[in-house]
Amino acid sequence: MGREWNAEAVTRARIRRKVSAAVLVLDDFTGRPITAADLQVTAAGLLERPVRKADGFFLFLDSPVPRLEITARAWAYHPASVTVELADLSPLRPVVKLRLTPNRNYSIPTQTTCLEGRARPGTTIQIFCENDPRPLRLLYDYAADGAEGGRLLQLYDPTASDLEGRRFALLRKGEAEAECFSVLDRMEDVEGGCLLAAPLARSCKKAGATVLPISTATADESGRYFLPLRSLAVKTYLCRVLWQVPGGDWREQTLELEPGRVQRLDLETD
Repeated sequence: MGREWNAEAVTRARIRRKVSAAVLVLDDFTGRPITAADLQVTAAGLLERPVRKADGFFLFLDSPVPRLEITARAWAYHPASVTVELADLSPLRPVVKLRLTPNRNYSIPTQTTCLEGRARPGTTIQIFCENDPRPLRLLYDYAADGAEGGRLLQLYDPTASDLEGRRFALLRKGEAEAECFSVLDRMEDVEGGCLLAAPLARSCKKAGATVLPISTATADESGRYFLPLRSLAVKTYLCRVLWQVPGGDWREQTLELEPGRVQRLDLETD
């Protein structure tokens, strides 16, 4: 006797998962996505690892928490972290760009201007060039109590580069002190619109204000750091170095660097 076919309808369960954040890790020296096999992206407190896609994105799915502390690390780069409020991300494009600075294991092109040295482990080092011939400018006055809770800054970038995930120094007209900030996302519907990770400390007039790219690194567990700088059409790099030891205050120092050389600066090693 043949087996009878049960023609009753079969219901298949489909599980829909939401992308909470799509993280793209970029090489801060070249601006290109990092494709290294050893690249790791994690979020503090989450047991489930993100899904790595062929296009370079790491997808965090169905996050049970509203805020992610995301860290990326790879052998040839300094690790970097970012705190993301998921409510701030676009539901249709929840992209987070995280940039890693090359370390001494990286194959740096010859004639690259670099700064290296020692500091207390965990020290954050930032450097920007005050004589950058192509600085960014403010398109409009910035209001600390303005749109997006003061996080909207409208910038003109003469290089038309990708600003997401990058760090900058704002120099107000007539003031020596720089205010550093990070760009979280671009606001495509606003001219030059950038969504900052946090509001600036105070308002700023566009006239005379200058915005300069920052390179950043963290001293490793042995107290070493290494920072390659983007090529600039200048005879001498007039730099400002800012650093902060863990639990300490920010300090700074001016420095002249000769193009095409690796130069050394040790910072609070005791």
